Amino acid sequence: MPEQAGTLGLEARARAPWPFAGRAEEFEIITSVITSSPITSSPDDRAAGTPGCGAVLVAPAGVGKTRLLAEVRDWAEQRGMRTATVIATEAAARTPYGAVLHLLPPDTVDPMDRTTWHASFAAALRGGGGPTLLVVDEAQHLDPGSAALVLQLAIEGVAVPVVAVRRGEQVHDSITALWKNSLVLRVDLQPFSATEMRALISQALGGSVSSRALTRLAAVCDGNVLYARELVVGAIQAGSLQQRDGIWTWDEQVVLAPRLVEAVGARLTMLTEQQREALAVVALGEPLPPQVAEAVVAPSALAALEELGLIRTVGADLSTVLRLAHPLHGEVALSELGGLARRHLLTRLADVVDHDGWRSDESVFRTVSWRLEAGDPQSPHDLLRAAVRANQAFDSQLAERLARAGLASRGSGGSTEQQSVGEALTVELALALMRDNRHAEAHTLLEQVEDAVVASADRRLQDAYLDTRFWVCGLGLGHVDEVRHLLNRYAEAHPGADGAEPGLTAYRANLLLWEGRPAAALALAEPLVEAERGEVSELQRMLALETCSEALVSLGLHIRAARLWDQLRAMAVEGTGRALSAGAEADLQALWAAQLDGRYDEILPVVSTVRDRLENSPDVVTRGLASMALGRILVMTGQLARAHGFLLDAVADFRRVDLGGTLGWTMAILSVTAAQTGRPEEARRWRDQARTALGSTFNPRQAADLAAADVWLAVAEGDSTTACSLALEGAEHYPELQLARAWQLHLAVRVGERGPRVATALREIADRAECTYPALLADHVESLRAGDGQGLEEVAERFAERGLVVLAAEAATQAVTAHRARGSTDGARRATARATSLTAQFDALKTPALEAPQELVELSRRELDVARLAADGLTNAAIADRLVVSVRTVESHLYQAFAKLGVERRTELRSLLPAQVPPGRDR
Repeated sequence: MPEQAGTLGLEARARAPWPFAGRAEEFEIITSVITSSPITSSPDDRAAGTPGCGAVLVAPAGVGKTRLLAEVRDWAEQRGMRTATVIATEAAARTPYGAVLHLLPPDTVDPMDRTTWHASFAAALRGGGGPTLLVVDEAQHLDPGSAALVLQLAIEGVAVPVVAVRRGEQVHDSITALWKNSLVLRVDLQPFSATEMRALISQALGGSVSSRALTRLAAVCDGNVLYARELVVGAIQAGSLQQRDGIWTWDEQVVLAPRLVEAVGARLTMLTEQQREALAVVALGEPLPPQVAEAVVAPSALAALEELGLIRTVGADLSTVLRLAHPLHGEVALSELGGLARRHLLTRLADVVDHDGWRSDESVFRTVSWRLEAGDPQSPHDLLRAAVRANQAFDSQLAERLARAGLASRGSGGSTEQQSVGEALTVELALALMRDNRHAEAHTLLEQVEDAVVASADRRLQDAYLDTRFWVCGLGLGHVDEVRHLLNRYAEAHPGADGAEPGLTAYRANLLLWEGRPAAALALAEPLVEAERGEVSELQRMLALETCSEALVSLGLHIRAARLWDQLRAMAVEGTGRALSAGAEADLQALWAAQLDGRYDEILPVVSTVRDRLENSPDVVTRGLASMALGRILVMTGQLARAHGFLLDAVADFRRVDLGGTLGWTMAILSVTAAQTGRPEEARRWRDQARTALGSTFNPRQAADLAAADVWLAVAEGDSTTACSLALEGAEHYPELQLARAWQLHLAVRVGERGPRVATALREIADRAECTYPALLADHVESLRAGDGQGLEEVAERFAERGLVVLAAEAATQAVTAHRARGSTDGARRATARATSLTAQFDALKTPALEAPQELVELSRRELDVARLAADGLTNAAIADRLVVSVRTVESHLYQAFAKLGVERRTELRSLLPAQVPPGRDR
């Protein structure tokens, strides 16, 4: 009951009037016209071409014109103007003056006398002598008399008309005369942009909204506020849009609630039966070549739909296709299509494509999918090809349906070739189930055909089976030993077979990497990378390259890894199948290497762009990884509030498909954000959920963040001793992962560890690495242990250059303590000022180093102004002119600023001054 009551409350809030947004410019134009344009008794008194007092809004349905009218009316009433409202309807249009009868005084004499009526209306609207704001909505439905009345009242200066008409519909000449004769200003409203729609939906829902949910909702609504509201309310009712973990998420199911169907269907009521069928064909087949559509339905019907703005032509020449103008039109059109009619249209589409020369790999996928939905019989071979294509497009539900249909159509027994097709269909079905997070079900299916595949001579089938089994058992279920057992079975079944053992070696090497043994993995897989083309299959070569490059990255050997990334990118150009993604894998590894090397300032814009590009990707796993990577980088750069939203997006994706512990990994990072912002209870909840999601196995790549969750939780709960121990234990859990180990050793120092072994271990890692971050960490620890204030200041600047402003602020704060211990007042002041300016660059968070006592350096407003201008290179005389003060005053303020900051030269000022935050921008 409480959950239901909560849902009802959220629904009521979404159904309440939405905030007025996205129309501020149009509102300003209309209200300024009303206030600035004088009302005259005759248009002759107005300068030629000058708009009169009032406006006509021209807009398509659902883009907020009614709401804009209401806002203008409220504005006028608040200013003391009298207002009158007319809402025209088709029903009222059948009665003379039907839309305005409510404005007619009850004592009107001879209502059939037009002159009397107009005089009565004018008297009623004139009231106390001033003009009335006459608001008219849906003016395209006004009967001729009412339309003429509005024009007459405007000409006489009795009323200030603000009229809304729907674009594309016939309007009475009296209404068009309002703007054509410059009596009022015409204002054309465009559909909301995606950015405006995102902002509006976010305000309407309140609280945090998943970035992906906003993007997808805005795309489906396509700038139509009316559709957006009904879609949001219907989705809340159905539970597809809900608040989870403090953020709104949407499963992207378009719920056709009655009010949404009514709102969208209003545009479709004017269509003929032939046109509705044509719209359904485009909805079923888009993107659809016009020639195909014209072979199924009448070309005239398609042309009419294009003229009405319900479909559009995209592309040119041979690439021209038809698409829906708005996605919801197709949803409603298909919802009203009967089952038999839908089946007939699907079969017709498939027949046309199959028999009219449009058949291709892509068309096979589409026609097989159409025939499957129509219930038409098909060959197992075609169903297999379509299932492969569906999996490549990450449409796991369609791939499952196609594979199951193929298995059912194959029957029992059959030739060796038919059995091979059945085994390939089983592999595709297992892959689809894995991408739907049904790992155990996929595992059972793969076990059923294991004997047949192991005994098969079909190398391509074996590769596909091994790859899928590796993902399902290793990454999905964490059964690494089972994968290793399967590899042994392959080796026993094909003793001495040419090429068999090298293929298995790539998987064996990857398993070693999974176990946190990169050196052993590198030694095993490197010969495969160096082998001649043809000695190893394309899939195994790609796996070997991925394994070797990731091993090199974790060992800190990034120069060698970069050479392998180039080979992966070349494979993406020359390869086929899964090898086409090799370039993307190389890019992801390069970004991960940059994170391990602490180059966050360099990769933040890159990862942000990648994440934006993948926001609508059907590949849930890659999309989630992009959100998680961006969130992790933002955490490291101190932008915890922004990070929270992206990490929750990743959690939503990984709840759908969790491979290799990605869900638990993301939850661990969320635990760190909660702990560092002083929310230990939330941190513990996320940490516990991470442990549950991960179970007993996880990828060593995740080990450092999982350990960090425990460390920062201990810090948040005030147990620094346990925090240090946990960080040191984490560093030793996977001793071969050199860069991850360096990161955790440094974490131990951040939370209080000061022993010499950490400094020694970091320096050893730095000496072996081909990247620079371990050396920076070692320099930090050594300077800290030596109490070297100058060294800590230099380390702070090196951290800041990498975007690691939190670490920079910690080092600067530690420099304050070191300078004070050595009696350097100037050094302490300088370091304090730098720590202050760095702290202002990230969200408020708590770490042991930042909680160290320090005196805040505060410059007076004038001292700060002078110091900033001096840092910009202005001379004292130029500063005096700029601030309109004497040169002596400038010298005095500059002297005080130098003394407080502990510096002697202008070039030292810039890094010590607090950042200037533009007005209205949150830090």
